[in-house]
Amino acid sequence: MKLYEVEVSSFADVGPLLHWAEPSIELRITLPTAWLRMQGAFAYSGGWHPFVAALENGPEALRGFYNAFMPSDLASMYFLEQPCELPPWEIPWIGRLKRTPPPGEAGLSADHGVSFYGPATDEKVAVEYRRLKALSDSVRAKGYDPDAKGGIAGHFLRRGGEYRFFVRGGKHRSAVLAHLGKPLVPVRFRTNWPRVVDLRDAADWPLVRSRAMTKSSAEAVFHRYFDFDGSHQRVLMGKKV
Repeated sequence: MKLYEVEVSSFADVGPLLHWAEPSIELRITLPTAWLRMQGAFAYSGGWHPFVAALENGPEALRGFYNAFMPSDLASMYFLEQPCELPPWEIPWIGRLKRTPPPGEAGLSADHGVSFYGPATDEKVAVEYRRLKALSDSVRAKGYDPDAKGGIAGHFLRRGGEYRFFVRGGKHRSAVLAHLGKPLVPVRFRTNWPRVVDLRDAADWPLVRSRAMTKSSAEAVFHRYFDFDGSHQRVLMGKKV
């Protein structure tokens, strides 16, 4: 398949790319690293990120994060005042046939914890750190291959004229590139995922439409991806990480 690469430097550049409709040519977009967000509204650069902190300070930094950040529900996941008792891993705008928690990774069961909040076992901490360190060493030695294992993939979030990029695949790669000081990161869409999630459509998001959560709570989660950058969460966690 042919590849079309384009570099985006401002929010105004994003709109036309959302209408890309040539199936025989794959679109690769190079974005400012500061736009990327991990689930939980953690920015990969420009604020604070648990994976980047682990690469800078070792596995104890990651262990500290998992010990300090153990949300019991979606409201505490995003430090919201309004109650929302859905599990912390839910995403208001993502539709699934089955509402199941994230599966285990790297040979560990889900009982060991998930990547983006605690609690996590010692085995989980070790696995996550090994993945980050091995990938960082590889990129330092060989450079970054954006085609390896699907690259970094996800979708845009749009609030008026602002955008963020929600990383659904490639969270470790994103952290490594941010840690290495890369100001720009190549990302892509996947055919079965949305290209953009717009705040204006909140009433139609799956968890709102099914009445699993209120529209105002869903919007509050969404706003965190624009108003938080990781440093906010770190302060709210009591600077234990």
